Amino acid sequence: MQKLALYFNSRFGDDARIEIVKNWRESLMSETGTAWIGSEDFIGRVRCTGDGLPCVILSEDVSEDASHVFRYQPCERLYQKIMFRYRQMHGVSSVPVEDTKQTWIVITADTALSSLLAFSITCAQVLGERTGVLYLNLSECCGMEEVFLLERGMDLTDAAVELQKEGEVCLDACIRRLEQVDYIMPPVNPMILHELREREIQRLIQTVKQKREYGFVVVALGSTCCGCDLFFRTASRIFLLAGQGYLSSCGRKEWMRFIRLCLGKLEIPVEQICAPQILVEQGGLHLIREWQEGDLGRAVRACLDREVDI
Repeated sequence: MQKLALYFNSRFGDDARIEIVKNWRESLMSETGTAWIGSEDFIGRVRCTGDGLPCVILSEDVSEDASHVFRYQPCERLYQKIMFRYRQMHGVSSVPVEDTKQTWIVITADTALSSLLAFSITCAQVLGERTGVLYLNLSECCGMEEVFLLERGMDLTDAAVELQKEGEVCLDACIRRLEQVDYIMPPVNPMILHELREREIQRLIQTVKQKREYGFVVVALGSTCCGCDLFFRTASRIFLLAGQGYLSSCGRKEWMRFIRLCLGKLEIPVEQICAPQILVEQGGLHLIREWQEGDLGRAVRACLDREVDI
């Protein structure tokens, strides 16, 4: 429970706080907005106080429901499941919020470059040093799960189902944590990217814009999908990773024409960046720190700090 409390507080920042209660009678001093997380016995005693607050039970049973969560899971997965149930119980997600001031950065490439994943995730991690960041990789078979040895859970496929529903959209159950950024896992079936319609893309953008915890949104766009022009039009900056050689140059010219077509009269800078060569012998989370603190991280910081003329 101590480790879980520490993890929650690291995710909350200054927006909220989780405390460990050793005596169930302390629940009598609860405040509005509180939720209780604990064992079956503890929650049973809390409910005897009649405070009517949302309760999530950490259960020994593998089977889960609207109030029970299997307790022996990684902190990130517990966080996702507990917060999802809390919002469902407390109606937090139903409270309308205004669009926040976010900076969207779209990163794409003139060819199917493996450096797109490395450059974009490093960009997100560097920005995550100063503020909340959401990372979206909309590339076909980008290799993110394999490169970082991530566990397969809810991904963009589940988000697509949510976006296709009528009414309010809640993506919280699909959002996971990777070092200093939040992300939605790319779909295991890349066809999902081409089944998303412009309406779903618009709903995705609007939903993310309402999430106040994100100062930046980094989108890796490896291929086109219906409505992809909306990402370009939402961006404050667009990075185009450029490979070397004649074939790459031809592809880059076509990408530039396509991006300009998507932007129309919008004057959004499209910055061409020499794609770095990424050599990796073994996957793992250590790559994120190595990229962030190495030559790639320095190159990303130079791009982010560079002033651009529109």
